[in-house]
Amino acid sequence: MSRHNETGAILGSLFVGALAGAVAALLLAPQSGRETRNQLTSEAEKLKEEIEKYASDFSEKAKKAKADLEEKLRRTEAELRDVEDELGV
Repeated sequence: MSRHNETGAILGSLFVGALAGAVAALLLAPQSGRETRNQLTSEAEKLKEEIEKYASDFSEKAKKAKADLEEKLRRTEAELRDVEDELGV
């Protein structure tokens, strides 16, 4: 499985888990509607922060992978030029 798919699976699982928790909280809450709404708002903020963290981590990893690939491409191009020079092409 690729890292992109793993990240998507993690984010999807996080969302589904949060949604299931919110539904359970609504159905089982022994508190008033206002208290429940405040609790859900708080949980939604926590979820938003976690999603932003994962998205930021993914973005940083993608930037690093891009930089690594660009460096490998530069090295490969230089090696090909060296081979061309040796062959007199």
